[in-house]
Amino acid sequence: MSKDQEYNMQTQAGYDQPPPGYGQPQPGYGQPQPGYGQPQPGYGQPQPGYGQPQPGYGQPQPGYGQQYVASSTQVVLSQPAANTTIITTAIPKPQSYLALSILVMLCCNLIFGLIALIFSIMSDSDYSAGDHEGARSKGRVALWLNVAGIIISVILIIVLIVLYTVVFASAGLYYG
Repeated sequence: MSKDQEYNMQTQAGYDQPPPGYGQPQPGYGQPQPGYGQPQPGYGQPQPGYGQPQPGYGQPQPGYGQQYVASSTQVVLSQPAANTTIITTAIPKPQSYLALSILVMLCCNLIFGLIALIFSIMSDSDYSAGDHEGARSKGRVALWLNVAGIIISVILIIVLIVLYTVVFASAGLYYG
């Protein structure tokens, strides 16, 4: 079906007619409102030298803004907008070791666990601010503080066990 046939079918079907009630003038529409439109004193007077068009400006360039008319239908030609695609790659969130820091702080070593917890929170804050390298480095510091806290606690427990067994074993010789 050609465009002319389609246009003729739409015209015959009444598609080009406005719905009933449209196009009727409304009462009071277009009438001046009382109190509006009165010029203010001192305003509205053109300043000397202003408002005069500059020579060479405002002249339409040839080929722009022209409209082509075909069979009483107004057709405006324009170039379609360019599609822009932005591709972003998501950088995965580095480990902050927050849960491990809380576990070390509560179960093993309060000092190292608390410092590791602070670095874990700072790692999350740096990632949220967009500093991915800072978040990664602070997460590594938190990990090593947690490991150090666990190792120191294990060594301390072993030393205490050995110390108590030696002390109690030697005390048993004297009181035994």
